Amino acid sequence: MKKFKIHKIALVTVACSMSLMFASPVFALQASAATPPSSETVSPYADVLSWVYERRGNEVWKCLYNTTTGEWVGDWVYVGEVGSGEMP
Repeated sequence: MKKFKIHKIALVTVACSMSLMFASPVFALQASAATPPSSETVSPYADVLSWVYERRGNEVWKCLYNTTTGEWVGDWVYVGEVGSGEMP
């Protein structure tokens, strides 16, 4: 009988300890965007460049275009030839 009482107390102690181990407080933080204190607009540091392709007959040419400033960068570069059904 005494052995049963000790096992019961030990079981209750372990159960309480395990419940305290898994119960943790939850801290919720509100997410907000970081804004620089001195400026209200965002300006990019690097230019955005994209390739523009052009078909001239069966030939394909490409040239680099700066979409930030609206200017062409460099010369047109020959890419290769295409068949009549490969490129619209």
